[in-house]
Parts: sequence; C-alpha cells; structure tokens
Amino acid sequence: MMQRMRERIGLWTLACLLSQFSFAQKTKVDTLDGRSDDVVITATRTERKLTNIAVPAIVVGQKQILQSGSLRLNDILQEQTGLFVTSGTGSGAVGGGVFGNGIQLQGLSADYTMILLDGEPLIGRQGGVMDLSRFAVGNIRKIEIIKGPASSLYGSEAMGGVINIITEPLSGKQTQVGARYGSFATQDYHISGSSANEKNQLYYFLNRNSSAGYELDKNTPEKTLDPFYNYTAQLKYTHKFNRNTRLTLNNRYFYGKQESFYAINSREINVGGHGTTNDFTINPVLHYQFSEKIKNRLSLVASGFHFVQDLDSLNSKANYYYDSFRQNFWRAENQTDFQLGNHLLTVGGGYTLQSVLTTRYREQKFQHIWHAFVQDEWKLKENISLIAGLRYDNNTDFASRLSPKFAFHWQLNEKWTINSSIGAGFKAPDFRQLYLSFVNNAADGYSIFGASEFSIAELQRQQSIGLIAQILPAAFAIQELQPEISQGFNFAIQFRPKAGWKAEVNVFRNDINNLINFIPVATNNNGSSVFSYINVNRAFTQGLEGSLDIKFSKYWNLSAGYQFLQTADKQILGAVKAGEVFGRDREGAPARLMRRSDYSGLLNRSAHMANARLFWDHTPSGWMASLRAIYRSRWGVIDRDGNGFANRPDEFAEGMLHVNMTVSKRIKENWMVQFGVNNLLNQTNAMFMPNMPGTNWFTTLTYTFKHKNK
Repeated sequence: MMQRMRERIGLWTLACLLSQFSFAQKTKVDTLDGRSDDVVITATRTERKLTNIAVPAIVVGQKQILQSGSLRLNDILQEQTGLFVTSGTGSGAVGGGVFGNGIQLQGLSADYTMILLDGEPLIGRQGGVMDLSRFAVGNIRKIEIIKGPASSLYGSEAMGGVINIITEPLSGKQTQVGARYGSFATQDYHISGSSANEKNQLYYFLNRNSSAGYELDKNTPEKTLDPFYNYTAQLKYTHKFNRNTRLTLNNRYFYGKQESFYAINSREINVGGHGTTNDFTINPVLHYQFSEKIKNRLSLVASGFHFVQDLDSLNSKANYYYDSFRQNFWRAENQTDFQLGNHLLTVGGGYTLQSVLTTRYREQKFQHIWHAFVQDEWKLKENISLIAGLRYDNNTDFASRLSPKFAFHWQLNEKWTINSSIGAGFKAPDFRQLYLSFVNNAADGYSIFGASEFSIAELQRQQSIGLIAQILPAAFAIQELQPEISQGFNFAIQFRPKAGWKAEVNVFRNDINNLINFIPVATNNNGSSVFSYINVNRAFTQGLEGSLDIKFSKYWNLSAGYQFLQTADKQILGAVKAGEVFGRDREGAPARLMRRSDYSGLLNRSAHMANARLFWDHTPSGWMASLRAIYRSRWGVIDRDGNGFANRPDEFAEGMLHVNMTVSKRIKENWMVQFGVNNLLNQTNAMFMPNMPGTNWFTTLTYTFKHKNK
C-alpha cells in the first residue's frame, strides 16, 4: 500500500515539474502525424481523408468530446449512430455476454470489437469484453470508429469493427488543469501539458476520477454502483532525429479500486471487500521515411493487466471469495508503405506473445501468434479506387487463418459518392474458452471447463466415484475449438449537397459461423451442472444505418442518426419457420406455436436506435451549448419459456430515451466553465441498464496556461 502511495505521489510531483518545463521554439506539425480530424488512419492503416475511405466510419473529434462533457470512453461512444454500450454481466456468445461497459457494432457482441490505443491493441478483457469505463477522454484528440469486419488488417477480435482511441499532444506549449464535481459526489481532476521544439515534443496527462456510487433499486440492500476511484497517467515523448526519422515513446498507466458489498441469502450486507485493477502500456514506435514513396513504421508494445477481487465475510472475517486475473502482452510489428504509381501497397507482419495467470486456470497459459498482412489500394481513376487486402494469422492454439477484404470507392461527382466493402472477420477462442477450470463452491457447485481442459475420461472417473450423476450426450461432441468467423458486407451512398452538409445511408449484413457457446455436458449429484465450450451457433445481423450532418449557420450544427437492426440465431429461426418452436404469452398461459413475427432475434439487441445532437458554438462571445438525445427501442433480455428467444412482455426491457445537455463559457481565453445535466428525463432500469443513473448534474472548471516563446 505504501509503495502504491509513493508511486502516485511521484506521478503528481513529476506532473508539477513537467508543467514548468518548456522547450524554446513553437511546435511544427509533421505531415506524417495525421493530426487533422478529417484524416482517418484506422480504415486502411494509412492516412486517408474521411471523404476518401471505402468503409463505414465515424470520427469523433476533440471538440465534440468537449461540448458533450464526457468523462469516460463509454460516455461519448453511446451517443454515436449504431453503437450501443452494454452493461451488466452475462454469458453466451450469441446472447452477448458482457462484463462492465462494452460496445456493440452493427449488432455484434462487444467481444467482437477490437479496441486500439494509438493504433495498438488494448488488453484486459474479462468475460471477453473490454470495460470502456477504464479510459478517460481528457487526453483524447479523436476517436476513429470503423464498422464491419476488419480482420484483414487487425486480426482476431475485429469481426464487428475497430475503435481506435487517438491521443495527441496539445498544440504549442501549454498547461491545462481542470476540476469537475457532480451528482453522487462524482469528482474528476486532471492536469495535462505539452512542450515542443523542432526536434522534441513532450506531452503528459494525469487524471483522478471517483464516485460515491448510486442506488437505483431501493428493494435491494446493495448499491447499483459501489464507490470507486481510479487514476490514469500518460506520458508521450517524440524525438525527431531528422526530417525522415521520428521516434515516439507512449506510456500509459491505470489504477482503479472499487468497493464491493453483497447480501448473500439475506436482506443485509454480509460480504464485503474490494476489487483493484492495474493496467499499463509501454509503446515505442519508430517512423522512417526512406523516400517520398516509401515509409516504414516499427512498433513494439509491452502491456500488463491485473485484476483482483477479494471479499470477506463481515461476520466471521473469513475469506469468502478471491479471484485474480493477470494478463501480459508483448508484440513487435513492422509496416512498410510503397507508393508505386497508382498503387499504394502496404506490407506488414509481426509476432505476439500473450500470457494469462489466474485462479480460474490450472496453470499459467501462453499463446504465440505470427501474422502477416498485405493491402493494395489501386486508384483506377481520380474518382475511383479499389482496395484489396489479405492477412494471415498463425496461432499456437488453433488452426491458421486467412482473412481477405475487398473495398470499392467511387465518387460520382462533387455531391454523390458510393462505397462498398466485403470482407471476412474472425475471433480466436480466448483463454477463458480454452483453459477455464472453475468450480463455483460459493453457489451450488456448478463448474465450467475450457475445451482444452475438458476430458471425457475425467468425467467418467468422477462418475465412477459418485461425484457425477450423468454424462450428457453433448459431452462427446466437445472437440478442439475453431475460430469464430464472419463474412460482412456494407454498401453506402453519401450525398453532400453543399459545404457542411452530408447525408449517408449504409446497408450491412454480417453472417457469423462457429460461434462459441458453453453447454451442459454433465450433471452433478447435487443437481448442478458441468459446462464446457463448443462451436455450435450460426447467426446473422443485418440492417440499415442513416446519418445526417448539417451546419446550417456559422454557429449551429445538427447531427442525427438512425439504425434499423435485424438479428437471428439461424438454427432457432429455421425451427420457427418450420413450425417446431412453442412458447407462452405469459407465465402460466398455455403453450402455442411461435410464428415468424414472434421471433425477436438475438438477446440484448434493439430493432431501432436513434440519436440527435444539436451544437451551438458562438466563438465571439465564448458561449457553447449542446443538446443530445439517444433513443433505444425495447430489447430482449431473458428467455423464460425455454424457446431460445424473447417473445413475451416480461422477457423484454422497455425502450429508453436519454436526453443530455451542456452549457459552456470561455472567459478571457484561459478559463472555461461548463454546466451539464445528463438523463434529463430520469430514465432508469436498475436490472438491465445499471450503468445509467438517474438525472445527474455536473460543473467543470478548466484553466489553460499558454507559455510564451522565449
């Protein structure tokens, strides 16, 4: 504990010292940096203007983040078209099991979206899902969101798309401090600063975020969200050796602690403790430009993630539950871009080593991955481009995988553009699905074993000594897991009638095979079950997205979006169409044959989602304001009558409309004060939307000091 305290004091001391440090000359923008919000890197791994990429993409700029008053990554993502932030806990690949706050893209579960930080993969998924609330947005310049399969460039976990968090230094030499206070004793403090000359650039960011938690259901003794605090620190240094060579060292550290209190089989809290998270990334990147036509990027990444939950009985003080999860990630990757006439050829490859040590596995597990990718962007004409890509992944834990992609961009004229893409995505079986070895002694004794830990011989041995009552037929179908794979298609039309106006419609379809789910393979003598993992499901998601951006005056901007989504487990849908599925309209009602109109698709998906955002920025007076609304229609959350989908009223969560607003004022260029209210309509659902508190307000004060050049 003392060591952690010394580390935090050291970080804050370093920040104070750095804030006084400045280089002698003003920053010069390197054209290789891709600093403009109109430039997208994630879609092709090369710099391209947003108007010239062939896949569905959203760019959330720093100004939008500021106007929205967002604190964490999940706050800003939930306001974007076609994105839904999941919450709570659950399991099942098709059903969309989640841990914390994950993100759905085009109806695909949160574990099928790759999350990057400055182009490098982030680790620390639990239950297969990255908790987005771990990431502060105060140091984010922009967020690039690429929809549709992207495994041809990024490999596993990019079935649904990619979210790239791009952190950029503040322009020039300046120091910024900010403080925020709001409902539920939410507090957020940050200090950031940057200094630069022609050869060196230094940026740092420190953040502390905390809350007293909140309660949405007065009928339960536990809080919906327990009190917590966390720290985020980033140090980013760039040295330019010459006009062709640049080295960037990017370091990030996160520490979080949350209290945990539970009522076990009673109406009173009788179990308590805490959960802690440590997360770090060290990422040196060397850029070298051989010539105007050849560029190279060499990246090294070392990351670590450690989560511990420790709970004790408040009565006996004995340890009730202990869980530890430690993941390490090392990767080396090189990418070279060649401009060959009308072709931009991108070639790259690398090696990844991952390890996991947890109380839920028998021993520490290691995974080795080799990958190589190639992409050619062929500019047939000034207004027509074709992109073809292919990636090869060789993982020690499953068969090698080829992921192709083809995209087409055609700008008919200044107003109309057509984009289309088709590609394959995949998700490798994760450590949990391969190596889990867990018996829940705290509950009824159920157990789950990863496919690589499962053994028919062991089940038969336990049956012979009376521990297992019955081995189910499904146990004999357990075999080596295959990657989950998808084929995705997107077709979009953009219309830009004049400057500042854009309308876009995108039609998409994703077919997913080999989905991994856990199934019962045996029953214990006490009636509990033994589970393991198998490739069993096939599914699809399809729909239509529409977006509209209008800058209808110098100071006003309106954005709106809508997504219509259809999803299905193909096996269940086929049985419904064949007249083989029955269900009940309510508890105790007689069973009836389910029709196609009764089938609601995969759980935790809404057929309709929409948003509208109105921004006002009156630069002369320093006033800014925003009004944002997010709507989600009802969605299935549970299957009570056993037919595999939600079909009765008590199996759905009601639709919700959230309205947020902010008002900001800049004072004498250095000061900014912001007032905001989230969830104006007080829409809550303690069971299915625990991450959404009731109406809550906040006030933020920020001071920016710009150092003068000497």
